[in-house]
Amino acid sequence: MEQEISIYKPLEINLNRVVGFEEALEAMRLPKESKGDSNYYYNSGMISDRSVLGDLAVLRNSDRRLAQSLVKAGTDHAKFTRGIIVYLKLHMQTGFMIEFETYRHGVECLSTSSSMHSELKNLKGEELAKQKQRDLPEKIYTRILTISYQALRSIYKARRNHRHPDWQIFCDFIETLPYFDVFIYPKIRE
Repeated sequence: MEQEISIYKPLEINLNRVVGFEEALEAMRLPKESKGDSNYYYNSGMISDRSVLGDLAVLRNSDRRLAQSLVKAGTDHAKFTRGIIVYLKLHMQTGFMIEFETYRHGVECLSTSSSMHSELKNLKGEELAKQKQRDLPEKIYTRILTISYQALRSIYKARRNHRHPDWQIFCDFIETLPYFDVFIYPKIRE
C-alpha cells in the first residue's frame, strides 16, 4: 500500500477589524454606574496597516483598573468583553479546522471556502466523495469568523502552551490584539 505524504502548511491569519470597545466599556461601567475616563477615536476607513480598528478606546486609569479587575474575577464579571468583536480570515488545513471547532461560544463562522463550487463542481456521487477525501490532507480552507474577546481569552488560556504549531501561531496573534493585557489576559496568578 502506497503511503501518502502530507505537507504541513502553517495557519495564516488576516485581521480584518476589531470593533465594540466603546459599547463594551459602557456595559462594563453599568453595574456600579461608574464614570469612565477613556477617549475614543473612530476609524472610518482603511488608513494604514493598523487601520483594522473600528473604534479604539484610549484607556485611562480608572477604566483600565476596572476592566482588569473584572477580567481577573472571571467570566461572569467580564461578560462585557463579549462586546469586543474581532473579524478574522483564517487560512488553515483540515486538522486545525477540526480542532478549532471545539470553540463555539463567542465564535461565529460567517463563511468557509468550498471546493464543491470550484474545483469539484463537475463531479458527483462516489467519484466526488473519493476525490474530496483524497484532497483533505493538503486542502487549505479559508474561513471568515467573528470572535469575541471573551472567547479569545478562553482559547488563549486553554491553548497557549499547546504542542500543535497552529495553536502557537493563533495564541501569538491573540497577543497582538489591542489591549490584550487588559481585556484578554491581565497579569494574574493562575
